[in-house]
Formats: sequence, C-alpha cells, structure tokens
Amino acid sequence: MRTSSAVLRAGVALAAFGAALVGAAPAQAATHVVGCESGYGNIACELYGPPADSVRWSLNGVYIPSWDNKTSVSTACTIGQRYTFKATVTTGSVVESPVYNAVCRRIPS
Repeated sequence: MRTSSAVLRAGVALAAFGAALVGAAPAQAATHVVGCESGYGNIACELYGPPADSVRWSLNGVYIPSWDNKTSVSTACTIGQRYTFKATVTTGSVVESPVYNAVCRRIPS
C-alpha cells in the first residue's frame, strides 16, 4: 500500500501539534496533600509536599489568617462533629487546594 505525501505531511503536522499540546501542559502536577489525625477532642492536620510560596488554611469554609504559611495546624473539636480542612497552596503559578474531612474523636483514630 502506498501512502501519499499529503497524508505523510498531515501526519507530521498532527504529531507536531500533539507535541505542542504536551509542551503546553502545566509545569507542575498536583503534589500537595492534607492529612489529619483526631483524638482527645483535638484534630491536627499537616500539609505534605514540596515547599510552597504560600499556604492559606480554611476550616469548614472559613479562612483562618493565623494559620497562614503553616504546614501543620490543630484545633479543639466537638466529639462526633465533622470538620473540613482546606489548604490553598501556591507554588509559582500553580495553585492547589487539597481538602481533608475529619471526624472529631475522643480517642486516637
């Protein structure tokens, strides 16, 4: 089977377009994760990942300015209640927002 030069040129152009798309992908993939532990009426959370330019925490959707740029935070909690911790992490032009949902426990989980 013979392939025409027009088909070959189209294939080369398509390959170049695909390579350009791959090159346009974000320079950094999502790499930060929040992990939390609960026990004794307290929840402690930690941000895992490479160093970040800035970190902003929120608890149940409320921004907590005193936790800015900390990699670990903790708070007293009500046994049985669910809490949502979100860290908005900025590294260069990449912004990530890992979230962790935790239930307050009386004893360590």
